[in-house]
Amino acid sequence: MRDKRILLSDPSYIQQELHDIQAKLQEYEQMKSEFVGLQTKSSSQAAEISTLKSQLATGNKGAVYVRWGRKDCPADNTTELVYSGYTGGSYYDSTGAASNYVCLPPDPLWGPHKNLRSYQPAYMYGTEYEDPTLFGVNDYSEDAPCAVCRTSEHSTSVMIPARTECYAGWEKAYYGSLSANDANHKAASEYVCVDEHPQALTGGSRNDNGKLFYQVRTVCGPLQCPPYEHDKVLSCVVCLK
Repeated sequence: MRDKRILLSDPSYIQQELHDIQAKLQEYEQMKSEFVGLQTKSSSQAAEISTLKSQLATGNKGAVYVRWGRKDCPADNTTELVYSGYTGGSYYDSTGAASNYVCLPPDPLWGPHKNLRSYQPAYMYGTEYEDPTLFGVNDYSEDAPCAVCRTSEHSTSVMIPARTECYAGWEKAYYGSLSANDANHKAASEYVCVDEHPQALTGGSRNDNGKLFYQVRTVCGPLQCPPYEHDKVLSCVVCLK
């Protein structure tokens, strides 16, 4: 058998070589593109790892608390206002009332059951100050605002009754008067800390009752005295760490 000689002048040979070179160039460009993509992905992952390390180093802090009786949060660079709204709750003299106070937002979004009529519903009322001497408002029928606050420098919040200062290692968010429903009313309530310098809602001076804020006084006997004293108004403080 004779070997078939390939002439450099053979057009088919030259065309095949060019085709092979183009195929290798395309393969190179594809590999180069994949390499750049891997570099970009690696840089992105490195940034994510750096962010996670930073979050772990700082503890990814954030604590939320309600400032009762105020429309704003304490003025500092680490606290943001989530929203300012209206203090609400159940009617003060209802036997089936919910006990807690809530901070209602100023811009409600109604769900699909807005107009649904139900048998024996619960009700939501606004909250009024019932002690103008303690709270310093114009009269006992003023409505109470509230502010939901978030601090980015702390991870825990706690309300401490019977204190105006926090314990060592904690930072004070605000202090005020411990408040709850009147002991003679049928409805139960929780204890909350109303700011020492409370504000009133605009246009909320009509006496509609609803949920109410009263002072809280000590009763010695069931309560250890000393250190407590009988029939004294209790303060409160909200602390952060």
